[in-house]
Formats: sequence, structure tokens, C-alpha cells
Amino acid sequence: MELFSIRLPLIKKNDPLLEIIVQNIKDQGKSLNEGDIIVIAEKIVATSQGRVIKLSEVKKISEQAITLAKEYDMDERYVELILREASMILGGMTHVILAKVNDFLIANAGIDQSNAGLGNVVLLPKDLKEVVWYYWRELRKEFKVNDLGVIIADSRVQPLRKGTIGIAIATAGFEPIEDLKGQPDLFNRPMEITMRAIADDLVSAAQFLLGEADNQTPIVIIRGSKVDFTENPTMTPEMPPEECLYMNIFSKYLLKKQKDL
Repeated sequence: MELFSIRLPLIKKNDPLLEIIVQNIKDQGKSLNEGDIIVIAEKIVATSQGRVIKLSEVKKISEQAITLAKEYDMDERYVELILREASMILGGMTHVILAKVNDFLIANAGIDQSNAGLGNVVLLPKDLKEVVWYYWRELRKEFKVNDLGVIIADSRVQPLRKGTIGIAIATAGFEPIEDLKGQPDLFNRPMEITMRAIADDLVSAAQFLLGEADNQTPIVIIRGSKVDFTENPTMTPEMPPEECLYMNIFSKYLLKKQKDL
């Protein structure tokens, strides 16, 4: 498997991102080939959508935002934006609030202050599923390929682990999950619950080359990954909270803790 990055100019609010990506791939003597997967950092998608917000323009602050800002030592305007973006707040710690957005858990609702400009924040992209499939259709057409995967990528933390790893927050053109249930292991025992997070694994590999700071390489092309390309994926990475190992155990832990107080 081969990975290489594409350098872009600094993406500004409301820039025509897809045109810029295509032009810079060509200008750098590259192309998209059959079987390629293109990984796009979510922040440039959000910026091109105009999802850059000046904190000074956040005027109406809710009581909940004020309370949480005091509890977690955060800017109440920042917390207000988190509340507006999130469908659920699960808790937090100093400077961080864990929120549910677009069917996944993410720190501070994915709102980022880095590379946003002084006094600004960048929200997560909107309409992620529609955007990723639009990019897929247009890139296939532009580069005249059939088998192509597109991933919009972000990073996340894992429970009890330091540092971030890659996560695919939207995918198009391939199966993002490989279901191994029923397949035999080394001792011919059928596996019962194993599923491989193909899309997340690809993003984690791409994280070594993805760079949105002064290196300005927010695009990575993955070649030779041998994924299952399809226009109609049968599985998605999301799962309901009641089926999630962490959500089930953490909820029981928190209930027990409250009962013990």
C-alpha cells in the first residue's frame, strides 16, 4: 500500500475546495487512479463551507453554557457553540466537554480553535454524508475512474490512551466496515463479534502525512488498499449507544458512582 500527500494553499472561508483539490493534484503531477482512496481533512471542508465563527460574534449565551463554562473552566461563548452543535452532552473535565454529534462522540463537539485564526473557531462540516458522496461523484468524473473511495477524516482520543488516532467521519465508494463474524480463526473457531474498522484504519495510516499547519498537506491519497469498492455500502461505522461497549459500561459506572455519593 502506498500513501502520498497533496499540498494545498491555505484554504479560506467559502473557497471552492473541490476545484482547488483537483487543480493541485494535477499541478503536482499526480492523479487519481482506479482503486485509490482520497482522504480529506475535515477542517478544510468546514472552512470552505464558511463554518468559521468569530467568538466575539457569539452574543446570546444560555444559562447551561454559563454553568458548564464555569464547571470546566472554558470560554462560555465556546461552550455555547458546543451546545448548539451537539445532540447530547455526556460530561467533561477541565477545558474539554464530551459531546455526541452526527452519531459519534467527540471532544468539544468537534469545534477546533487551532488553525482558525485569532479569536475564531471552526465547526465540524455540515451535511457530511451528502458532501462526501458529492465529492466522490465529481472526482470520479474528473479523473475518469470507477473504483474510488473518499473519506472525510478527523481525529479522536481513545479511552485510557494518550494521543489522537484517525477517524473517518464520512465515507463514500467503499465498504467502511468488514464484518468477520462467522469466519474461522486460526483454530477454526468461528469469530462471534469481530468487525474491522476499515475506514478508520485507513485514516490512521493517513494521519502520518495529513498536516493542516504550516506543512499544508490536508489531502492524502492511498493507493493499493484492496478495499471492497461499491456504490452501495451495506454497513456504516455508527452503532446505537445500547450496543456500544464503552457507553454501556460507562453508564453503569456513573450510575453506581451517583448511588454511592
